[in-house]
Amino acid sequence: MRITNRMISENSLNDLQRALGDVLAVQEQLSTGKRVNRPSDDPFATHRAISSRGAVLVLEQFARNVSEMKGWVSTTDYALSSITEALREVRTLAIQAANGYLTGTDRENIALRVDEFRETIMQLSRQQYAGRHVFSGTRTSEEPFEWTGAGTVYHGNSEQIRVNIGPGADLAVNVTGDEVFMNIGAAGTDVFSLLYDLAQAIRSGDHAAVGGALLGAVDDAMDRVVEKQGVVGSAANRLERMESLISLLAEKERSLLSEAEDVDLAEAAMSMNLKQSAYQASLAACARAILPSLLDYLG
Repeated sequence: MRITNRMISENSLNDLQRALGDVLAVQEQLSTGKRVNRPSDDPFATHRAISSRGAVLVLEQFARNVSEMKGWVSTTDYALSSITEALREVRTLAIQAANGYLTGTDRENIALRVDEFRETIMQLSRQQYAGRHVFSGTRTSEEPFEWTGAGTVYHGNSEQIRVNIGPGADLAVNVTGDEVFMNIGAAGTDVFSLLYDLAQAIRSGDHAAVGGALLGAVDDAMDRVVEKQGVVGSAANRLERMESLISLLAEKERSLLSEAEDVDLAEAAMSMNLKQSAYQASLAACARAILPSLLDYLG
């Protein structure tokens, strides 16, 4: 087979192109920090990277859901704790008012305090998180309770707010106003009507009612609120556990993503030096191979 100058030139140029391509490929890895910059670089690694990146995005959404619901649950717990304290104060006042030796002025002062606690609990029942009422069920834009002066109207509903907090896991994060504040005691009254009736009984000097059925109903109301606090506390604990799990899963997927597509910078820098040396050697060899034929043409 006759080897012509044209063949030598073409082969030399092809070798140069390959060597230059190797240099540019490593240079791209160093500049992007990625071993895989297009699917053709490593189809299997590309598939793994796409899968891990999708998993990270899903886990980040779960993490946002958990963070949001932790705020909701914390707000609910604060309201319930404050309501428990208010009812404890009301109970103390009721015990004082059951004393038959109080004057009319004393009874009125105690009744006014009970009225104040009723207003306080009403405000706490309207507690909001991010502009949404936590005790209104799914009607979060509505204030849950309205005091008409003679009774209570509940504007919320009994629906649970369920949030997806992890792979195959959802959680009811709310307690509704009707399950916290309504159907209290044997009479099935609500907290606000109970405190109104208590204040009126104190004013009228009905010591038997104050120290009997009404005091018992206040105890029932406290028990109800404490029970719902337990429900909220359980939800808070589950959110904490899920937050830790999501963090671990996300870290694992990020590690797999890094293994699939990130470049080892030290290894790439060493490879760059070798590729550049190979390219320089190819240039020198090409120049020596092609130069005589050029001189021949010049001659």
